[in-house]
Amino acid sequence: MPRLHKFLRSCFGYAAIASSAVAITLVPVFLRAPFPHATSRFHAEPIQLLLIAMREMILLMPAVLALASAMAWWTLRKGSPSARRWAIAASISSLVMSAPFLVADVAIVQYSLTGAVGFIGVLVFFVILLSLGVEGLAAFGKRNAPFAAPVLPHVTNDIQGMGTLAPTA
Repeated sequence: MPRLHKFLRSCFGYAAIASSAVAITLVPVFLRAPFPHATSRFHAEPIQLLLIAMREMILLMPAVLALASAMAWWTLRKGSPSARRWAIAASISSLVMSAPFLVADVAIVQYSLTGAVGFIGVLVFFVILLSLGVEGLAAFGKRNAPFAAPVLPHVTNDIQGMGTLAPTA
């Protein structure tokens, strides 16, 4: 298996662990988070609707990313034929998960919500998720990409002499 595939396999494993932890901690927040109801007082502009969609993605995507990354790690580790599809799914979910962080960075800059530390922290998450998604798509996106199959032990069919006695003098 090429070194990039091994590196991405370990990245998918770490992403699965981190995303699982985030998804578990977000369950109470997701269950209590009110969704804006369409009433006569609810008038949303397009930017507000975008922020609502990004909030929902931030709450839901860690679970999706955890599942896709865990399956990609597992199938790449076992050398399963479906490993390429799971790796592409994990890469795409990583790309989708990076979008809310970009929107959050734009909102931080536009509305001066935090200082440089908050901006850089969100930017680092965006870059990590984006690079994992792009590298995964580059490595596993090509149909004829060099994908090493699991190495099976070499079995010989040397039946000559089996079961026969050696000639005696």
